[in-house]
Amino acid sequence: MTIEYTGRRTDFPQSLKALAERKLRKLSRVLPGITHVHVILNVDKHRKIAEVSIHSPNLDLAASEATSDLKNSIATVIDKLTRQAERRRGKIRERKRRAAPRQTAPRAPEVTEPAEPPRVIRSRRFLVKPMTVDEAVLELGQSREGLVVFRDAGSERVSVLYKRRDGNFGLIEPEA
Repeated sequence: MTIEYTGRRTDFPQSLKALAERKLRKLSRVLPGITHVHVILNVDKHRKIAEVSIHSPNLDLAASEATSDLKNSIATVIDKLTRQAERRRGKIRERKRRAAPRQTAPRAPEVTEPAEPPRVIRSRRFLVKPMTVDEAVLELGQSREGLVVFRDAGSERVSVLYKRRDGNFGLIEPEA
């Protein structure tokens, strides 16, 4: 980390350099990888202004503070930068935490109780033909429907043959 000091209308005393370096070491714990720091002191009549800009690979920060004492100005401005760095790192951490649930399987929608009872809507009528299960499989292969309703030739019961999502067939047989 290179630190550059600039004094406008004032000298930069060694005690202020030591204070700035001590505070910047604390800041480097919060924001690792700081490459360049520029500390500027400016003195107007009754105001002592400290400006600090920090450059790192991921983040650039800048702040300024005006008080009646140079030591207070430097301490306050570096504290401001520390809070900025903590806030920015907290936002990045929070964004990473929020991104984790997107990678998991989507949750099933919660079932809410409808205001009115569900209705039965008749969509199709099927002609129930007597056939075997093998004949029903052939019929299902030729039809665009996803199912075939038939009367089992052996047991005389109505059965339903449907195509499953995995490519196999499912058979629904009523119990006696």
